[in-house]
Amino acid sequence: MNNLKKREAGYKGECSIDFPLSFLEPKSHFIFRDLRLQDQSRFFQLDTLLISKKYALIIEVKNMAGSIYFDPHFNQLIRTKEGKETAFPDPIIQVSRQESQLTNRFLKNGFPSLPILSLIIISNPQTIIRTALENHELHYKVIHRDALPAKINQMEHSITESSFSEKDLKKAIRVMNKLHIDRTFPFWNDTILPKST
Repeated sequence: MNNLKKREAGYKGECSIDFPLSFLEPKSHFIFRDLRLQDQSRFFQLDTLLISKKYALIIEVKNMAGSIYFDPHFNQLIRTKEGKETAFPDPIIQVSRQESQLTNRFLKNGFPSLPILSLIIISNPQTIIRTALENHELHYKVIHRDALPAKINQMEHSITESSFSEKDLKKAIRVMNKLHIDRTFPFWNDTILPKST
């Protein structure tokens, strides 16, 4: 039952970013959900992958209530809820690894070099985010859900040139769909589509 609750919380968290993502220009941003790809003998799964001509953005969604602390010394995420502390793997390490794996996937399929970025989205607006004083760059990587459109807009303006042509972009969409290995088919779209149940 505990695992079921975790899956339900994760699903709700992933669905919660549909609204902020709906503000993106649909013809220039293609969105995949629950994309599972193979990297050599391993698999990696992306909550959400956004691809444009300028960059690819990995979005890892965390649906946690209470207070969360990003511990840079021991590379762990500590949640405090109702007076109880629970440690989780560091999602910053997770998305860094996913960036590397997705880069390898693109290279193996002959794509031009595309900047691959990542964000960790805290879907519960009431969750308090904390970290050590010296970890002053955390806010570049970890944001609340409602800040997502502004953050993406900032990324759009910081990357001035397109790495992908229209042909590259269409090929990337076809290849990602083809490489997806799971029971459900990943949705990409020029509008925001609901997840499969």
